Amino acid sequence: MTTIFAIPPTVRRKALAALAAISCLIVTSQSAGVAAGAAQAGDHGSYVLMRGGTQRSVMSGSTDDLRRARALRAGREGLLYVRQGGAAYVIRDAETLRRAEEIFAPQQALGARQAELGSRQAALGSRQAALGGEQARLASWQANASPGRAEALARQQAELGGRQDALGRQQDALGREQDALGREQERLSRQADTRLRALVTEAIQRGVAQRAD
Repeated sequence: MTTIFAIPPTVRRKALAALAAISCLIVTSQSAGVAAGAAQAGDHGSYVLMRGGTQRSVMSGSTDDLRRARALRAGREGLLYVRQGGAAYVIRDAETLRRAEEIFAPQQALGARQAELGSRQAALGSRQAALGGEQARLASWQANASPGRAEALARQQAELGGRQDALGRQQDALGREQDALGREQERLSRQADTRLRALVTEAIQRGVAQRAD
């Protein structure tokens, strides 16, 4: 009897998900920024922190917020644009910008870990996809193979299936680690939001936050 092995749908899904993982972790500011909590921007306000001397930014908000922050920026100066409580402010004070950078440092470090993990997931996904291609070729050969040849191909399929299972277990472990990092990123985002609001309130009181309505 000729046995034909099909690529399991779960293998296809894991491979495609892993290949997509790295793109999901790409930072989406002009050069390399971190977008945190954009879905909650309407409740907690928005901010854009633009680092001096670079095109990098950290933000939570809309593309309109980013556009307004860029319009307020002179050259590549450091700048913090904030919209909260129905008012918009721009802050250029060096000390305030330094403290804002410190607020977001833990998130950025964690983001780097997530990106590295995403790269590992993508690499595993590529290996899974390659094995899937081999399995598909073997399956096509089995369709018209002699009984003896089909049996040899079935053994090869079993060996490939074992390798796929091992890669799948690695992929699952990386996925659990990525989930844990995601939960930690959410916690850090909430913490950063609270600290930033306090920093902006202080900047307003010190008179270093200018209205930008």
